Amino acid sequence: MTSLLLVAQVTADAAARVGEGRIQGGWGYVAASYAIAYGAMAAYAVSLWLRRPRGGKSEE
Repeated sequence: MTSLLLVAQVTADAAARVGEGRIQGGWGYVAASYAIAYGAMAAYAVSLWLRRPRGGKSEE
């Protein structure tokens, strides 16, 4: 029985050290991911604009 109480105590101590389960801070990663996403969309828009069909001769 004492070993069961010891395991319960160790488990409770470990659970107390874990915290509340919420990430503290981390807004730098959020900003970086938004910047990467918007940069990729802007690069894709530029690539579409550069590959657009030009007016003039018809290639049919």
